[in-house]
Amino acid sequence: MWQIHPFGEGNTRSTAVFLIKYLRKLGFAKVTINLFAEHAWYFRNALVRANYEDLSKGIYKTDRFLIRFFENLLQPGGGVLKNREMHVEYRLPVDDTVNDTVNDIVKRDVDAVLDLIKQDNTLTAVDISQQLHISLSTAKRRMKALKEKGLLERVGSDKTGTWKIL
Repeated sequence: MWQIHPFGEGNTRSTAVFLIKYLRKLGFAKVTINLFAEHAWYFRNALVRANYEDLSKGIYKTDRFLIRFFENLLQPGGGVLKNREMHVEYRLPVDDTVNDTVNDIVKRDVDAVLDLIKQDNTLTAVDISQQLHISLSTAKRRMKALKEKGLLERVGSDKTGTWKIL
């Protein structure tokens, strides 16, 4: 039915009315216009995605959004209907707990560097790496990050100078 589009205007509404009549005839007496009304835009976009295809752009027809809509229509309480999921460029959200863990470790290292410098402002990157059991390059990166954030400043020469916490 959704592939025909027999009317020039109101195709979505007309398709919804005919689908309701058809589903009621099949025995789904509780089917109402409510879901169509609440999710008209989703229904319309699902119809489009079921029929639109542009192989040169890697866009293929898919009926999965219509199926999701009908599942919600026939079995209320189904999945959430979100238009953004139908966008051709849509990407599923990523649970980025890996970066959260890495950021926690970096913050802990940076805080530890600051604590060490508070105790002894003459420490070198080598001293910090040894005391924190991190590589020399990691210690230098942490100190550089602190300087870039304006939390740490070197006073005097690199060899004989001291650190100043801002």
